[in-house]
This record gives sequence, structure tokens and C-alpha cells, in this order.
Amino acid sequence: MFYSFDSLRKGCRCAVPMALLCLVAGCGYSQYEARLNESKNYYAHLDRIEQALASKWTSQGGVLELRVPRQFVLIPPPQPIKKDDGNLEFPAIDPRQPDYVNLLFPELFGAWETTVKVLQKDGSAEERKGYIYALSNYWELAGDKPDQAAEFFTNLKALMSDKLGVAATDEPPYVYPKTLPAYQQQVTYDKCIFKEKDIEGVSYSFEVYARRAGSVMGVIVIVLPDSMDAPQKINERIPYMLGSLTVTSVPPKAGADKNAAPQQAGPAIQF
Repeated sequence: MFYSFDSLRKGCRCAVPMALLCLVAGCGYSQYEARLNESKNYYAHLDRIEQALASKWTSQGGVLELRVPRQFVLIPPPQPIKKDDGNLEFPAIDPRQPDYVNLLFPELFGAWETTVKVLQKDGSAEERKGYIYALSNYWELAGDKPDQAAEFFTNLKALMSDKLGVAATDEPPYVYPKTLPAYQQQVTYDKCIFKEKDIEGVSYSFEVYARRAGSVMGVIVIVLPDSMDAPQKINERIPYMLGSLTVTSVPPKAGADKNAAPQQAGPAIQF
């Protein structure tokens, strides 16, 4: 039987919708539904992050990038003074450093604080401060002993133990996200905790997380009271913060001066 071109074309127009309908009604529909649900879960995940974290902070020169929980406010860094030779001179006192313990963090890049409620034994609540600090061995790599920069995390633990008078408790590596599949690459941090440090009658914990991007290391220190009021949700937001951290993959040149005019450190690696 002979069919004209017009009849074939009309038949094709009818056949295509029917084929699509059969595909949707069959296994194609289940695949479509699975993809739709996955998209919903992905955007719900992104929304949870947006609700949990503040906008992105970038350190001078782009060495570190981080998003902290929304409750935390950036502590302004000391403002440098430009000298006649063009280099920058910083004030002797850094307002970002702790004033509640005898400790100065080495290679401090950023600091944040918040006010939290601490539950008392009688059921009342007292306001106290919580802190987050961002450190890196970046500029140690440009110094006279760059090999020691590899021991930044170990040296930091020893310093904190000495100044806090509390021994470090080494924790298993911290993995984020904890389960797969996930919406970003799974990463691992070295972790330790300094527990039950008494600060003006309130027990605090210092949690330290460290991870490398090549030879450059990023470290996050979280200082919070042990008896925080649970509804503040800070602990729920910390994993998202750790998932937001990026560190430059390009170390500084040997002999580079961190007080000189800042330069872009290079592309960052998220971890």
C-alpha cells in the first residue's frame, strides 16, 4: 500500500505524542519522578544552608573563605597604617584575639563572636559569648622555616594545651557530609577538643578542625559554653560552616611579606 508524504507527516505528528505518553506512563515516568524528587531535595538542602549561614567572608588576599552560622558577627580586624616605604604596619593589639584567656592565636585571619544563653543549675539563663576563629599556616610557608608550617596543627594543639591548662582530646577524623550520596565532595578534617575549660565560672569547650589544601592549611577553632540553651541551633549549623570552608591551593612565594600590599593568593579549593 502506498502512503503519500502528507499522510506520513500527519501520522508522525500523532505518533510522537503517543510515544511520549507511553514513555511517561512506563519506566520513563519513574525516572522523571526520581529526578524531580532529587531536585527538590537538592534545593531544600541549599535552602537549609542559606537559612543557617551568614554571607561569605573572604580573608585578605583570598587565602580563606568561610560562611559562619548566622548568629555570629565579624570582629573587625585592626586597621593597618601605610608607611612611607609602602608597607603596612599593624597596631600592636589585635581586637580579634581572645581577652578571656591567656592565649594569642598564631596566624589569625578572622574572628567572629555571638551572644548565647547558658543554662544555670537553678533553671535560669545567663548570657555569655561564643567565638569562631579562622587560622592558616599560609604566611609561615613564606618564612625562614617553611618546613615547620607542616606542623601548624600539632604546634597549635601544644600551644593551646599550655595556655589553657587543659589537655587536648584527639577525636576521630571529622567527615562532612557524613553520608553519601551528597551534594558536594566528602571531605575530612583532623579534629581535637579542649574540654571543660572554666571561664569565669562557666565551662567552655574549644573545638579545633584542620584540613590541608596542598601545603596550605586552614584551621577553624570554635569556642562555646558547654551548657548552651539548645534552641539556638548553633551546633546544627557548624557542619554547614565546615562544608563552606575554602583554602587557597597556591602557597606564598618564599620571603613574601604579609604586611605588604595584599595580592590575590590564587584559586581556592573547597573542602
